Amino acid sequence: MRDQLRDLILPSKWEKGAGSRGNSRHLEIKETRIKYTGPGSADKDAASVRADLHVPPSLPLYYFEVEVVSKGREGYIGLGFCTADVNMDRLPGWEPQSYGYHGDDGNAFRSDGKGRKYGPQFETGDFVGACLNRADKTISYYKNGIDLGVAFHNVQEERLYPCIGMQTHDEEVIANFGQGHDGLRFRASVDAMRREAAQRMERSIKRVALPNQGRVGSLMGELIFGFMVHHAYWETAAAVARDMLAGTVHVQPKDIQEVKLRKTITDDVVAGNVAEAIQLADTLAPGMLAANPSLTFRLHLQTFFELVRARDDMGAISFGTDILKRAVKSRDDQELLMDALSLMGYTDATKAPCGQMMGQQARDDLARDIMSAIRSHTGRQQYSPLEKAYVQLIGVLRALEERGSPHLGLLGYMDLDNLLN
Repeated sequence: MRDQLRDLILPSKWEKGAGSRGNSRHLEIKETRIKYTGPGSADKDAASVRADLHVPPSLPLYYFEVEVVSKGREGYIGLGFCTADVNMDRLPGWEPQSYGYHGDDGNAFRSDGKGRKYGPQFETGDFVGACLNRADKTISYYKNGIDLGVAFHNVQEERLYPCIGMQTHDEEVIANFGQGHDGLRFRASVDAMRREAAQRMERSIKRVALPNQGRVGSLMGELIFGFMVHHAYWETAAAVARDMLAGTVHVQPKDIQEVKLRKTITDDVVAGNVAEAIQLADTLAPGMLAANPSLTFRLHLQTFFELVRARDDMGAISFGTDILKRAVKSRDDQELLMDALSLMGYTDATKAPCGQMMGQQARDDLARDIMSAIRSHTGRQQYSPLEKAYVQLIGVLRALEERGSPHLGLLGYMDLDNLLN
């Protein structure tokens, strides 16, 4: 739990990493301020430092910025990201799993000492920022608020720390990890970075080819029409058919009649009129009860409960002997029957150990299950296509959340209306 909480906290200051073999003595560190005080005569004198915490892996975009208080003698200042086990006696980008943009030559370095031309040099008074984009797996840099473009692609390391390195005397910077220093804000707009990243994700999603047309017209129109019919919103379904599907589909009278029958069956079970429900179920879905003996037993069992509820002891005994016992088809049915028969020994059956079998929830559950069986037997779907798509979407979002996907953090910056059009 402590590690999980730590992953949610942002870096706030510099601290000497464990990877230094001695050159850290050349650095004077005061929270977010760092100054090089060593000899600075060669590469062997370089010293780096990293932030106190790594960037949270689930954060879609992280930006930090440094003010170059002094470029010192040569301006050998490198800014970037590294893992926890990098050799800190080297400038960022010179060691495996480290990335750096250097102020003396404007070169970008990734995991070795061979840099490539990237951006301008930076001087005393400049503000230089580094952006780690987890969604795009890139690192970009900014100088005085101006985007210098992507420096590194395919950045895969899970835990990266902001880092900075120096090499010549009197080089000094002050960092802004997001809280601001001396009341200053970032020179670059982090909100703009997030919006641009969200727009790139939108474009990527929209490049996935989806059918614009359904079987008879607008795919979205068909999904909405199917949902309305499925849930018996007849007037709305008719309006969707007219306005979104140009009258190419219609609400069918047989569908209306079927839904009315299903609702009547549900109402009968909920009200305790089980015999009527069984008769209508046979009419609407012939053969369904024969194909579901366990459900048939439960319906008969509910009839027994209703007789007990009405205090018709003779009727309950007769029904239990003539019909209920013959309906038993499994061990589970037998156990339910024994529990049901025990209710006869109580003046108030609802007070029995299995008295919940007499409750309204048992009726509601039975009504739900008989509806499910009827839909299955008649080839009707339990859920409309629109509901299935929604469930799948929720499943995807939960999976992304469990994996700590950085893409989730960009959803608030996306134009979802534009994405659906």
